[in-house]
This record gives sequence, structure tokens and C-alpha cells, in this order.
Amino acid sequence: MGGIDTEVTIAKFSTVTDDKGKVFEHVEILAETRDKSLGGEEFDKVIVDMMVDAFNAMPERKGKVSVRTNEKAMKRLFKEAVKVKDILSANKVADVKVPELLDYVTLRTVLERSDFENNSKHLLDRISRPVEEALSISGLTDSEIDQVEILGGGLRIPRVHELIKAATNKHELMVHLNGDEAMCFGAAFIAANSSSSFKVRKVYLTQHP
Repeated sequence: MGGIDTEVTIAKFSTVTDDKGKVFEHVEILAETRDKSLGGEEFDKVIVDMMVDAFNAMPERKGKVSVRTNEKAMKRLFKEAVKVKDILSANKVADVKVPELLDYVTLRTVLERSDFENNSKHLLDRISRPVEEALSISGLTDSEIDQVEILGGGLRIPRVHELIKAATNKHELMVHLNGDEAMCFGAAFIAANSSSSFKVRKVYLTQHP
């Protein structure tokens, strides 16, 4: 789960032997699914909504227009939301302070992880769908999946972790991949593996329709 979407891939790792008896690694992509609008940014919006409600409810804002009408103030809230999300990933409570957010009024509020999760229910309810779809496409059951490797900033949310564990029936999720490098490294390796101009360890890649 990255900032914009959630992608699920089921891959099978094995070996193949060519006609000369040489053994090569073989990666088969058995299924790929995607939820195009389920990413970290959607959870940021939930936190922004919570901060907007808290700010608009302050006594100093009584009778005044919503902070949503001010583009500059909203940009500051979106920036703050990223920080708050990280705090709530490690703590159950986040103290929020945005100095002079609008009309010299400072936003001071406390956001709880439980409220964040409740307000994110419409997003959390979608977590298992791409997993279930990928399993259906591959023809496998969760018990036939040996390992679940997670990648992306959106997966730092504890409740997302719990739901993926439940969807895959796994007690532990693996984090061997570097989120900042994995995509680029994989793309570069596939390009080099397919080219005659680069010398890399040969890996066969099969992608099922």
C-alpha cells in the first residue's frame, strides 16, 4: 500500500533446468490485483477531516466560515496529517497543535487512534478485497501461501497490519524489502535480465494472464 493505491501480487519461486542441464531461478506471477483509490493519502484525508471538525468547533470559530474555505490553511492541515498518522502508528493518542491556522486562531486538539480507526472504517473494510481477489485468480488458498511480504508507507497503520494478517491467515508479515528502493531495483533488474547488453544472473519470469 503506497500513497495512492494498494496492489497485491502472488508470486511463485522455483527453478527450471534448460536443455544443457543448467539450473535457473524462475519467478511466476500467478495473480495481480489493485485497488486504485486505497492508499495512504485516503487515510490522511480522514485525519484532515478530524482536524477540520475540531478547529471549526472551537469557540473562537463560532459563526465563522469553515477552515475548508481557506486553501493555505488546508495545505497546512494535510501536511500535519502525515505527521499525525505516523504518531498514531506508534501511539494511541496524538497531541495536535497548528499555530495560527486561520485568523490567528491556533488549532489545539487531541486525536485518538481508536477514533481514527472508526472514521477510517470505509477504507479498512476494503483492505481484504484485493487479497481475496488475488487468491481467487491464482486458484490458491491462504494456507498455500508460504510468506506475505509487505511494502509501502500505508502499511505502517497498525489496523491495516491486523487486517492483512486476518485476510492472509498469517501470524507474521515479512518486511525484507526496502520501500524506497524495491520498485526501482526490480524494474532495473527485469530490464537488465531481458537485455543482451547487461550481464546479470539469469532469472526466468513468467506472467500469467
